[in-house]
Amino acid sequence: MSNKDWFKLHSFAGFAFGILMLLVCLTGTLAVVSHEIQYLSDQKYRALSERQGPVPWQVLEQNLAKAYPDSQISNLNVPEQWYLAGSVSLITTSLNAGSEFKFVYFDPASGALTGEGQWGTVSRFLRNIHMYLSLGSTGKIVVTSLSFLLLIILVSSFYVYRQWWRKGFQLPSGAKASSRTFWSDWHKWTGVWCWGFILLMFLTGLWYFTEHFLLKFKVDHYPKAPKLEQAITHKALSLTELMQAAQKARPELDIRALNYPQSDKAPVVVTGQDDTLLVRDRANRIYLHPVTAQVLKIQKGAELKAVAYISDMADPLHFGNFAGLGVKLLYFVFGLGFTFLVAGGLWMHWLRTKRQQPQLMRYLGWTGAVSSVLVVTALVVTSVQFSQREVENMPLSPQLGSLAKP
Repeated sequence: MSNKDWFKLHSFAGFAFGILMLLVCLTGTLAVVSHEIQYLSDQKYRALSERQGPVPWQVLEQNLAKAYPDSQISNLNVPEQWYLAGSVSLITTSLNAGSEFKFVYFDPASGALTGEGQWGTVSRFLRNIHMYLSLGSTGKIVVTSLSFLLLIILVSSFYVYRQWWRKGFQLPSGAKASSRTFWSDWHKWTGVWCWGFILLMFLTGLWYFTEHFLLKFKVDHYPKAPKLEQAITHKALSLTELMQAAQKARPELDIRALNYPQSDKAPVVVTGQDDTLLVRDRANRIYLHPVTAQVLKIQKGAELKAVAYISDMADPLHFGNFAGLGVKLLYFVFGLGFTFLVAGGLWMHWLRTKRQQPQLMRYLGWTGAVSSVLVVTALVVTSVQFSQREVENMPLSPQLGSLAKP
Protein backbone atom coordinates (compact mmCIF):
# COMPACT_ATOMS: atom_id res chain seq x y z
CA MET A 1 0.00 0.00 0.00
CA SER A 2 1.17 3.52 -0.79
CA ASN A 3 1.35 6.33 1.75
CA LYS A 4 -1.79 7.78 0.17
CA ASP A 5 -3.67 4.51 0.67
CA TRP A 6 -2.58 4.34 4.32
CA PHE A 7 -3.72 7.91 4.83
CA LYS A 8 -7.14 7.16 3.33
CA LEU A 9 -7.48 4.09 5.54
CA HIS A 10 -6.41 6.07 8.62
CA SER A 11 -8.85 8.87 7.79
CA PHE A 12 -11.71 6.44 7.20
CA ALA A 13 -11.14 4.57 10.48
CA GLY A 14 -10.97 7.84 12.41
CA PHE A 15 -13.94 9.53 10.80
CA ALA A 16 -16.31 6.70 9.75
CA PHE A 17 -17.88 6.51 13.21
CA GLY A 18 -15.94 9.42 14.63
CA ILE A 19 -18.94 11.15 16.20
CA LEU A 20 -19.85 7.97 18.05
CA MET A 21 -16.22 7.40 19.04
CA LEU A 22 -16.06 10.97 20.34
CA LEU A 23 -19.02 10.30 22.64
CA VAL A 24 -17.51 7.02 23.86
CA CYS A 25 -14.09 8.63 24.46
CA LEU A 26 -15.51 11.66 26.26
CA THR A 27 -17.85 9.68 28.53
CA GLY A 28 -15.11 7.14 29.24
CA THR A 29 -12.66 9.89 30.17
CA LEU A 30 -15.17 11.48 32.53
CA ALA A 31 -16.18 8.06 33.89
CA VAL A 32 -12.62 7.53 35.12
CA VAL A 33 -13.06 10.41 37.57
CA SER A 34 -16.85 10.22 37.89
CA HIS A 35 -16.73 9.28 41.56
CA GLU A 36 -14.40 12.20 42.19
CA ILE A 37 -16.89 14.46 40.38
CA GLN A 38 -19.57 13.20 42.74
CA TYR A 39 -17.19 13.75 45.66
CA LEU A 40 -16.93 17.42 44.72
CA SER A 41 -20.65 17.78 44.05
CA ASP A 42 -22.09 16.56 47.36
CA GLN A 43 -20.81 15.83 50.85
CA LYS A 44 -22.67 12.53 51.09
CA TYR A 45 -20.20 10.96 48.64
CA ARG A 46 -17.24 11.75 50.92
CA ALA A 47 -15.69 9.53 53.56
CA LEU A 48 -15.15 11.24 56.90
CA SER A 49 -11.72 9.76 57.58
CA GLU A 50 -9.25 7.25 56.20
CA ARG A 51 -10.02 3.63 57.00
CA GLN A 52 -7.21 1.79 58.77
CA GLY A 53 -8.80 -1.65 59.17
CA PRO A 54 -11.99 -3.58 58.38
CA VAL A 55 -15.24 -1.70 58.03
CA PRO A 56 -17.16 -1.75 61.36
CA TRP A 57 -20.04 -3.74 59.91
CA GLN A 58 -21.99 -4.01 63.16
CA VAL A 59 -21.94 -0.24 63.70
CA LEU A 60 -22.98 0.32 60.09
CA GLU A 61 -25.84 -2.14 60.40
CA GLN A 62 -27.06 -0.58 63.63
CA ASN A 63 -27.02 2.87 62.04
CA LEU A 64 -28.97 1.59 59.05
CA ALA A 65 -31.53 -0.15 61.27
CA LYS A 66 -32.06 3.03 63.27
CA ALA A 67 -32.47 5.26 60.21
CA TYR A 68 -34.32 2.78 57.96
CA PRO A 69 -36.12 0.29 60.22
CA ASP A 70 -38.42 -1.07 57.50
CA SER A 71 -35.74 -1.64 54.86
CA GLN A 72 -33.78 -4.60 53.60
CA ILE A 73 -30.23 -4.67 52.25
CA SER A 74 -29.79 -5.69 48.64
CA ASN A 75 -26.04 -5.10 48.34
CA LEU A 76 -23.25 -2.84 49.52
CA ASN A 77 -19.93 -1.61 48.20
CA VAL A 78 -16.79 -0.01 49.62
CA PRO A 79 -14.65 1.90 47.04
CA GLU A 80 -10.93 1.40 46.74
CA GLN A 81 -10.20 5.09 47.30
CA TRP A 82 -10.26 5.94 51.02
CA TYR A 83 -11.80 9.38 50.49
CA LEU A 84 -14.98 8.00 48.89
CA ALA A 85 -18.04 6.96 50.87
CA GLY A 86 -19.35 3.42 50.67
CA SER A 87 -22.87 2.72 49.43
CA VAL A 88 -25.67 0.39 50.51
CA SER A 89 -28.64 -0.46 48.31
CA LEU A 90 -31.82 -0.60 50.38
CA ILE A 91 -35.28 -1.76 49.38
CA THR A 92 -38.33 -0.73 51.39
CA THR A 93 -41.70 -2.35 50.74
CA SER A 94 -45.05 -1.07 52.00
CA LEU A 95 -48.72 -1.65 51.19
CA ASN A 96 -49.29 1.94 50.18
CA ALA A 97 -46.11 2.96 48.37
CA GLY A 98 -45.04 -0.43 47.02
CA SER A 99 -41.28 -0.91 46.67
CA GLU A 100 -38.86 1.95 47.12
CA PHE A 101 -35.21 1.69 46.19
CA LYS A 102 -32.48 4.01 47.39
CA PHE A 103 -28.75 4.23 47.97
CA VAL A 104 -27.49 5.11 51.43
CA TYR A 105 -23.91 6.31 51.76
CA PHE A 106 -21.65 5.70 54.73
CA ASP A 107 -18.17 6.37 56.06
CA PRO A 108 -16.20 3.09 55.73
CA ALA A 109 -13.94 4.02 58.66
CA SER A 110 -16.67 4.63 61.26
CA GLY A 111 -19.89 3.21 59.83
CA ALA A 112 -21.57 6.63 60.13
CA LEU A 113 -24.20 7.44 57.50
CA THR A 114 -23.42 10.40 55.25
CA GLY A 115 -26.61 10.72 53.20
CA GLU A 116 -28.89 9.03 50.70
CA GLY A 117 -29.63 9.20 46.99
CA GLN A 118 -31.32 7.46 44.09
CA TRP A 119 -30.16 5.08 41.37
CA GLY A 120 -29.30 7.81 38.89
CA THR A 121 -25.83 9.23 39.60
CA VAL A 122 -23.21 10.96 37.47
CA SER A 123 -21.09 7.81 37.57
CA ARG A 124 -23.92 5.56 36.43
CA PHE A 125 -24.99 7.97 33.68
CA LEU A 126 -21.51 8.17 32.18
CA ARG A 127 -20.77 4.46 32.44
CA ASN A 128 -24.10 3.41 30.93
CA ILE A 129 -23.44 5.51 27.85
CA HIS A 130 -19.78 4.58 27.63
CA MET A 131 -20.26 0.84 28.01
CA TYR A 132 -23.35 0.18 25.93
CA LEU A 133 -25.06 3.48 24.97
CA SER A 134 -27.92 2.43 27.29
CA LEU A 135 -29.06 0.18 24.43
CA GLY A 136 -28.51 -3.23 26.01
CA SER A 137 -26.55 -5.96 24.27
CA THR A 138 -26.85 -4.25 20.87
CA GLY A 139 -25.21 -1.14 22.25
CA LYS A 140 -22.48 -3.27 23.85
CA ILE A 141 -21.63 -4.80 20.46
CA VAL A 142 -21.61 -1.39 18.78
CA VAL A 143 -19.29 0.17 21.37
CA THR A 144 -16.86 -2.74 21.60
CA SER A 145 -16.75 -3.04 17.80
CA LEU A 146 -15.04 0.35 17.74
CA SER A 147 -11.96 -1.57 18.92
CA PHE A 148 -11.42 -2.80 15.37
CA LEU A 149 -11.32 0.78 14.13
CA LEU A 150 -8.78 1.55 16.85
CA LEU A 151 -6.60 -1.26 15.54
CA ILE A 152 -6.66 0.23 12.03
CA ILE A 153 -5.85 3.67 13.43
CA LEU A 154 -2.93 2.33 15.47
CA VAL A 155 -1.35 0.39 12.61
CA SER A 156 -1.91 2.99 9.91
CA SER A 157 -0.50 5.77 12.09
CA PHE A 158 3.03 4.36 11.59
CA TYR A 159 2.70 4.87 7.83
CA VAL A 160 0.91 8.20 8.00
CA TYR A 161 3.44 9.74 10.41
CA ARG A 162 6.88 8.60 9.30
CA GLN A 163 9.76 8.79 11.78
CA TRP A 164 7.31 9.66 14.52
CA TRP A 165 9.85 8.83 17.23
CA ARG A 166 11.81 11.96 16.34
CA LYS A 167 8.86 14.29 16.82
CA GLY A 168 7.54 13.38 20.25
CA PHE A 169 9.70 15.93 22.05
CA GLN A 170 9.27 18.67 19.45
CA LEU A 171 6.36 21.02 20.08
CA PRO A 172 3.97 21.33 17.11
CA SER A 173 3.36 24.44 15.03
CA GLY A 174 2.16 27.54 16.81
CA ALA A 175 -0.95 29.60 16.23
CA LYS A 176 0.70 31.47 13.33
CA ALA A 177 0.62 28.36 11.16
CA SER A 178 -2.29 27.74 8.81
CA SER A 179 -5.35 26.13 10.33
CA ARG A 180 -4.78 22.79 8.62
CA THR A 181 -1.08 22.72 9.56
CA PHE A 182 -1.82 23.69 13.15
CA TRP A 183 -4.42 20.96 13.67
CA SER A 184 -2.42 18.35 11.76
CA ASP A 185 0.75 18.94 13.77
CA TRP A 186 -1.04 18.82 17.12
CA HIS A 187 -3.00 15.76 16.02
CA LYS A 188 0.21 13.90 15.21
CA TRP A 189 2.03 15.06 18.35
CA THR A 190 -0.86 14.03 20.61
CA GLY A 191 -1.07 10.70 18.80
CA VAL A 192 2.59 9.94 19.55
CA TRP A 193 2.06 10.42 23.28
CA CYS A 194 -1.31 8.64 23.40
CA TRP A 195 -0.38 5.67 21.20
CA GLY A 196 0.30 3.31 24.12
CA PHE A 197 -2.89 4.39 25.91
CA ILE A 198 -4.97 3.81 22.77
CA LEU A 199 -3.35 0.37 22.42
CA LEU A 200 -4.50 -0.43 25.96
CA MET A 201 -8.04 0.74 25.14
CA PHE A 202 -7.99 -1.43 22.01
CA LEU A 203 -6.89 -4.54 23.93
CA THR A 204 -9.41 -4.12 26.73
CA GLY A 205 -12.15 -3.17 24.29
CA LEU A 206 -11.38 -6.26 22.22
CA TRP A 207 -11.69 -8.35 25.35
CA TYR A 208 -15.10 -6.83 26.16
CA PHE A 209 -16.20 -7.68 22.61
CA THR A 210 -14.98 -11.26 23.02
CA GLU A 211 -16.43 -11.64 26.51
CA HIS A 212 -19.84 -10.50 25.33
CA PHE A 213 -20.08 -13.42 22.92
CA LEU A 214 -18.59 -15.85 25.42
CA LEU A 215 -21.46 -14.94 27.73
CA LYS A 216 -24.05 -14.85 24.94
CA PHE A 217 -23.22 -18.36 23.78
CA LYS A 218 -22.65 -19.57 27.36
CA VAL A 219 -19.05 -20.60 26.84
CA ASP A 220 -17.51 -21.67 30.14
CA HIS A 221 -14.65 -19.28 30.85
CA TYR A 222 -15.26 -18.24 34.45
CA PRO A 223 -15.78 -20.30 37.63
CA LYS A 224 -19.45 -20.92 38.30
CA ALA A 225 -21.16 -19.91 41.49
CA PRO A 226 -22.50 -22.75 43.63
CA LYS A 227 -26.25 -23.28 43.93
CA LEU A 228 -28.20 -24.25 47.01
CA GLU A 229 -29.71 -27.70 47.00
CA GLN A 230 -32.98 -26.49 48.49
CA ALA A 231 -34.84 -23.23 48.00
CA ILE A 232 -34.67 -20.89 50.96
CA THR A 233 -37.85 -19.31 52.28
CA HIS A 234 -36.44 -17.73 55.43
CA LYS A 235 -34.81 -14.35 55.80
CA ALA A 236 -31.07 -14.29 55.35
CA LEU A 237 -28.75 -13.63 58.27
CA SER A 238 -27.82 -10.10 59.23
CA LEU A 239 -25.00 -8.21 57.56
CA THR A 240 -22.82 -8.50 60.65
CA GLU A 241 -23.18 -12.28 60.94
CA LEU A 242 -22.39 -12.85 57.28
CA MET A 243 -19.38 -10.55 57.31
CA GLN A 244 -18.01 -12.26 60.41
CA ALA A 245 -18.30 -15.63 58.69
CA ALA A 246 -16.62 -14.32 55.54
CA GLN A 247 -13.76 -12.70 57.45
CA LYS A 248 -13.20 -15.91 59.42
CA ALA A 249 -12.99 -17.85 56.17
CA ARG A 250 -10.39 -15.45 54.74
CA PRO A 251 -8.85 -13.28 57.49
CA GLU A 252 -6.41 -11.63 55.06
CA LEU A 253 -9.15 -10.39 52.69
CA ASP A 254 -10.10 -6.71 52.72
CA ILE A 255 -13.83 -7.13 52.24
CA ARG A 256 -15.25 -4.54 49.87
CA ALA A 257 -18.70 -5.77 48.85
CA LEU A 258 -21.60 -8.06 49.72
CA ASN A 259 -24.51 -9.09 47.52
CA TYR A 260 -27.58 -10.74 48.92
CA PRO A 261 -29.06 -13.29 46.48
CA GLN A 262 -31.87 -12.39 44.10
CA SER A 263 -33.18 -15.94 43.83
CA ASP A 264 -34.10 -18.54 46.41
CA LYS A 265 -31.33 -20.97 45.39
CA ALA A 266 -28.46 -18.51 45.14
CA PRO A 267 -25.84 -17.87 47.84
CA VAL A 268 -24.66 -14.64 49.41
CA VAL A 269 -21.54 -13.37 47.62
CA VAL A 270 -18.80 -11.50 49.50
CA THR A 271 -15.93 -9.98 47.52
CA GLY A 272 -12.78 -8.02 48.27
CA GLN A 273 -9.08 -7.49 47.69
CA ASP A 274 -5.95 -9.33 48.74
CA ASP A 275 -2.46 -9.00 47.23
CA THR A 276 -3.46 -10.30 43.80
CA LEU A 277 -2.19 -7.99 41.07
CA LEU A 278 -4.55 -5.91 38.92
CA VAL A 279 -7.90 -7.59 39.52
CA ARG A 280 -11.27 -6.16 40.50
CA ASP A 281 -12.89 -7.06 43.78
CA ARG A 282 -15.02 -9.84 42.32
CA ALA A 283 -11.91 -11.95 41.59
CA ASN A 284 -11.86 -12.90 45.27
CA ARG A 285 -15.21 -14.37 46.29
CA ILE A 286 -16.66 -16.10 49.31
CA TYR A 287 -19.99 -17.84 48.75
CA LEU A 288 -22.08 -18.21 51.89
CA HIS A 289 -25.35 -19.95 52.69
CA PRO A 290 -27.80 -17.08 53.35
CA VAL A 291 -29.37 -18.66 56.45
CA THR A 292 -26.54 -20.64 58.06
CA ALA A 293 -23.49 -18.61 56.88
CA GLN A 294 -21.86 -21.91 55.87
CA VAL A 295 -18.97 -21.35 53.46
CA LEU A 296 -20.00 -22.98 50.20
CA LYS A 297 -17.02 -22.00 48.07
CA ILE A 298 -13.94 -19.76 48.16
CA GLN A 299 -12.56 -18.26 44.98
CA LYS A 300 -9.11 -16.67 45.05
CA GLY A 301 -8.00 -14.25 42.34
CA ALA A 302 -4.46 -15.59 42.30
CA GLU A 303 -5.75 -19.08 41.49
CA LEU A 304 -7.90 -18.09 38.50
CA LYS A 305 -7.07 -19.56 35.11
CA ALA A 306 -5.78 -17.22 32.41
CA VAL A 307 -9.06 -16.31 30.71
CA ALA A 308 -10.88 -15.75 34.00
CA TYR A 309 -7.96 -13.65 35.26
CA ILE A 310 -8.12 -11.49 32.14
CA SER A 311 -11.84 -11.05 32.72
CA ASP A 312 -11.19 -9.61 36.18
CA MET A 313 -8.17 -7.60 35.03
CA ALA A 314 -9.90 -5.80 32.14
CA ASP A 315 -11.87 -3.26 34.18
CA PRO A 316 -8.96 -1.99 36.32
CA LEU A 317 -6.81 -1.62 33.20
CA HIS A 318 -9.56 0.05 31.20
CA PHE A 319 -10.60 2.60 33.84
CA GLY A 320 -7.35 2.95 35.79
CA ASN A 321 -9.00 2.02 39.07
CA PHE A 322 -6.17 0.02 40.60
CA ALA A 323 -3.60 2.30 42.24
CA GLY A 324 -5.16 5.38 43.74
CA LEU A 325 -6.02 8.87 42.55
CA GLY A 326 -2.68 9.50 40.81
CA VAL A 327 -3.22 6.73 38.26
CA LYS A 328 -6.84 7.78 37.71
CA LEU A 329 -5.72 11.34 36.97
CA LEU A 330 -3.09 9.99 34.56
CA TYR A 331 -5.80 8.02 32.76
CA PHE A 332 -7.94 11.15 32.71
CA VAL A 333 -5.16 13.19 31.04
CA PHE A 334 -4.52 10.53 28.40
CA GLY A 335 -8.28 10.19 27.93
CA LEU A 336 -8.49 13.91 27.20
CA GLY A 337 -5.67 13.48 24.70
CA PHE A 338 -7.53 10.61 23.02
CA THR A 339 -10.71 12.70 22.92
CA PHE A 340 -8.76 15.59 21.37
CA LEU A 341 -7.41 13.23 18.71
CA VAL A 342 -10.90 12.17 17.70
CA ALA A 343 -12.29 15.71 17.78
CA GLY A 344 -9.27 17.02 15.85
CA GLY A 345 -9.69 14.32 13.22
CA LEU A 346 -13.33 15.29 12.74
CA TRP A 347 -12.38 18.95 12.41
CA MET A 348 -9.60 18.27 9.89
CA HIS A 349 -12.02 16.22 7.82
CA TRP A 350 -14.32 19.23 7.79
CA LEU A 351 -11.46 21.52 6.69
CA ARG A 352 -10.76 19.18 3.78
CA THR A 353 -14.42 18.77 2.85
CA LYS A 354 -15.62 22.37 3.04
CA ARG A 355 -13.50 23.36 0.05
CA GLN A 356 -15.64 21.12 -2.14
CA GLN A 357 -18.96 22.93 -1.62
CA PRO A 358 -19.96 20.70 1.26
CA GLN A 359 -23.38 19.74 2.43
CA LEU A 360 -24.02 18.20 5.84
CA MET A 361 -24.73 14.73 4.46
CA ARG A 362 -21.70 14.92 2.21
CA TYR A 363 -19.55 15.71 5.23
CA LEU A 364 -21.08 13.03 7.41
CA GLY A 365 -21.60 10.27 4.88
CA TRP A 366 -23.79 7.32 5.80
CA THR A 367 -21.47 6.23 8.60
CA GLY A 368 -21.51 9.71 10.12
CA ALA A 369 -25.30 9.81 9.85
CA VAL A 370 -25.58 6.45 11.64
CA SER A 371 -23.17 7.69 14.31
CA SER A 372 -25.21 10.84 14.84
CA VAL A 373 -28.42 8.85 15.24
CA LEU A 374 -26.77 6.49 17.73
CA VAL A 375 -25.35 9.39 19.76
CA VAL A 376 -28.67 11.22 19.97
CA THR A 377 -30.51 7.97 20.78
CA ALA A 378 -28.05 7.09 23.54
CA LEU A 379 -28.35 10.49 25.16
CA VAL A 380 -32.15 10.51 24.99
CA VAL A 381 -32.60 6.91 26.19
CA THR A 382 -30.17 7.38 29.07
CA SER A 383 -31.88 10.60 30.15
CA VAL A 384 -35.30 8.94 30.06
CA GLN A 385 -34.07 5.92 32.00
CA PHE A 386 -32.62 8.10 34.70
CA SER A 387 -35.81 10.10 35.06
CA GLN A 388 -38.09 7.05 35.23
CA ARG A 389 -35.94 4.38 36.90
CA GLU A 390 -37.86 2.35 39.44
CA VAL A 391 -37.36 -1.02 41.11
CA GLU A 392 -40.15 -2.94 39.44
CA ASN A 393 -37.58 -4.90 37.45
CA MET A 394 -35.59 -5.81 40.54
CA PRO A 395 -36.67 -9.19 41.94
CA LEU A 396 -37.46 -9.14 45.62
CA SER A 397 -36.08 -12.35 47.07
CA PRO A 398 -37.12 -13.54 50.51
CA GLN A 399 -33.38 -13.76 51.20
CA LEU A 400 -32.76 -10.02 51.21
CA GLY A 401 -31.01 -9.06 54.41
CA SER A 402 -33.19 -7.69 57.18
CA LEU A 403 -31.43 -5.10 59.26
CA ALA A 404 -30.50 -6.20 62.74
CA LYS A 405 -32.08 -3.94 65.35
CA PRO A 406 -29.67 -1.88 67.43
